[in-house]
Amino acid sequence: MTAIERTAYPRFKQIISAKDLAEVYTPTPQERLVAHRSTKGRVAEVGFLVLLKTYQRLELV
Repeated sequence: MTAIERTAYPRFKQIISAKDLAEVYTPTPQERLVAHRSTKGRVAEVGFLVLLKTYQRLELV
């Protein structure tokens, strides 16, 4: 079986630094506005932002 590192499936780093959390995972004001306009309610807004930042991060890997 092929090692997971050699597949096409991106993965998160196992250890995320405080700097990465602040720089990569903090939504911008524009992203927050899009989330607010695209969802109904705070829970949906947070879910939208989590999925957005997850997608952005995995796309960069």
